[in-house]
Amino acid sequence: MIAALLVCLWPLSLLVVVPKWDNVNAYLPYRYFISDYLWNGHFPFWNSFQNMGYPAYADPQSGMWSPITWLLMLFGKYTMKSLIIELLSYFVLAALGMYHFINTTFRHEKTAAVIGLCYGLSGLMVGTSQMMVFLAGVAWLPWCLTALYRFSKSFHLKHALFSGVLIALHTSTASPAYTIVLAYFYFFAFFYLFWKHKASKQALISLIRGGSVMLFSSVLLLLPYIYSFVEFAPYFSRLTKLPYNDYLLADPFTIINYISFLFPYGVISNSEMFQHTDLSLRNGYIGLVGLLFFVYGCLRFYKNKKVLYLLVAVVFFLIVAMGNQTIIYQWLYHLPGFGVFRHPSFFRTYSLFAMLVIAAFGLKSFFVHYQKDTLLKKITIGFVAIIVLGGGVALTKTSANEISTNISNLVGLTEFSTNFLATHVVINVAVLLLIGVVVFLIKKSLKLSVFTTLFMLAFLDLGMQTQLTFPSTISYPYPYASFKTYFDELPNEISQKDNHKPLKYFDEHQGLSYTQGIWKNMSTFNKTISYVGYNPFQMNNFEKAVASKALAINIENPILFFGEKVKQPNDTIRQGLIWGEADFSNLQKDNTSIERITVGYNSFLATVENKANSSQWLLLNQNYHHLWEAYYQGEKLKIFPLNEHIMGVEIPAQSSGEVRFSYYSKVVYFAWISVMAYILLVLATFYFFVKRKKKAIIK
Repeated sequence: MIAALLVCLWPLSLLVVVPKWDNVNAYLPYRYFISDYLWNGHFPFWNSFQNMGYPAYADPQSGMWSPITWLLMLFGKYTMKSLIIELLSYFVLAALGMYHFINTTFRHEKTAAVIGLCYGLSGLMVGTSQMMVFLAGVAWLPWCLTALYRFSKSFHLKHALFSGVLIALHTSTASPAYTIVLAYFYFFAFFYLFWKHKASKQALISLIRGGSVMLFSSVLLLLPYIYSFVEFAPYFSRLTKLPYNDYLLADPFTIINYISFLFPYGVISNSEMFQHTDLSLRNGYIGLVGLLFFVYGCLRFYKNKKVLYLLVAVVFFLIVAMGNQTIIYQWLYHLPGFGVFRHPSFFRTYSLFAMLVIAAFGLKSFFVHYQKDTLLKKITIGFVAIIVLGGGVALTKTSANEISTNISNLVGLTEFSTNFLATHVVINVAVLLLIGVVVFLIKKSLKLSVFTTLFMLAFLDLGMQTQLTFPSTISYPYPYASFKTYFDELPNEISQKDNHKPLKYFDEHQGLSYTQGIWKNMSTFNKTISYVGYNPFQMNNFEKAVASKALAINIENPILFFGEKVKQPNDTIRQGLIWGEADFSNLQKDNTSIERITVGYNSFLATVENKANSSQWLLLNQNYHHLWEAYYQGEKLKIFPLNEHIMGVEIPAQSSGEVRFSYYSKVVYFAWISVMAYILLVLATFYFFVKRKKKAIIK
């Protein structure tokens, strides 16, 4: 199963091309920054290379507290190769997680292997692969549900502990949206278990004990994640509900996207019907085998309560995924945690998961009773008829020239298709029919088993659909080799060029080293200060300063500057303006000077002089945070939030010396606790594994 998955993803597995969009413009630079600081012997507290600085360690999407990212950073700085490995690991984890979930609940390895492959290469994964944190949420979901299921059946503490570990892994790697929904799953699961066992005192005690172990173990492992988030919470605007408007409701999984259940290549077309949803959030494919057996499972087990509950979940989450298209999403908006994340389409994750579980009911039944089964033959004939009919109708709405252009685009790895929906459907139908014929001929000639035939069908189908979507949603056509060279040439030390220039000069267009595919956060790679950047994790006062034009005023000044004039309502943009809740009555810029400005790791240094007879205001052009400290001549200075989002200190009269701004957080201690806890868990797991093996050998 894993080999089949990696073969289908061969352009990444063999390091031929590179991932695209958010992966290289967001998650790669965030992780590169962290690894660069660590490998230079410094904790990654403050990133001064994006949006005038922010506490990088508190970014929940940076991988800062992800054990997977930690392991990759042990081998060197986080580069494009690291990104590809991490990305592929989520594909593998998704397939393995679904395999273990199905094998645990159905006790049938063949069914688990096919369903695992369908999940690992579903439209959730290949369609949304440019957002790695979404893949992580999809990947860890079946693992978390498996551990929860095992605990619900036995109440053993080992399953509670394992569940706590998986919650921590999920939270530290996935998008917060997935973590919020996972918390609701656990809440309702425990509510159900308490209700089910309300008459048994012993069961209730076991539930409380197990829940406590889950909570304690997950919190222990997530201590630095939680602590850093709490530290940043007062500065983060996204903790409050977003307004119920277009921004929050962007990218729903609307009815037209349902065509991806059968023709996933269709949703890549340039048709205006898909414009409401981003290209990477339209795909709901679970494979021809997955869809076939989903229908089969529904029809054969329509009286089974579990199947009915799963079908309700499928419908419910598809409705939620439609966002504002129905009233349901507006109701959910008022729940705690909802309304702080976008992209309603991600809720299709849970529908597709439930669909594949229903498919597992049908698939296992077929493996056991296939010689006596006629229902599947009828459904298969129906599928073939629908595919052929769909292809025939689409063929009447396109042309030979359109189809030829589409094929040329496929061969040329064109990123965005300009062809219409009908053209894409025709190509998709041709591929499906070709795969069906090939599988049929191979089965007849080699007399393959039912399992081998179905697995091969799933492999070829999902593999071809993955290849069709590769240039659009998975990778750039740029060769990996060029990125390897790029990272080898990046500076190891922080760039100290032009620190005396106004901050507006540092806009990522000042001769920085770049390569194809990386168009944002170049300052992070080049290690130079910047007032721009691409990161939704921003200081709320910085966002306000952008809107109020305060940022435009502040970037007229260098990274460190003395105040010259108190800002008045009618002042034009100029250097040296200062304002805020402080006394600026005696500003004397001519009697001050700044020399040798140094941008350090989590610090800023300079030699300053104040010849005036009164104290003068020195400002640091970085976002204010209460954990900043300032020292002058060895004495601590009080830091004031000034100019709406930056900070300043008073330099005493008639003095000169070194001023140092530094950032430090006690999160370091919690980080060590988390690392040690993970190490102990690994050692304990290894010990019990060896112990169990020895017992098995003795028996």
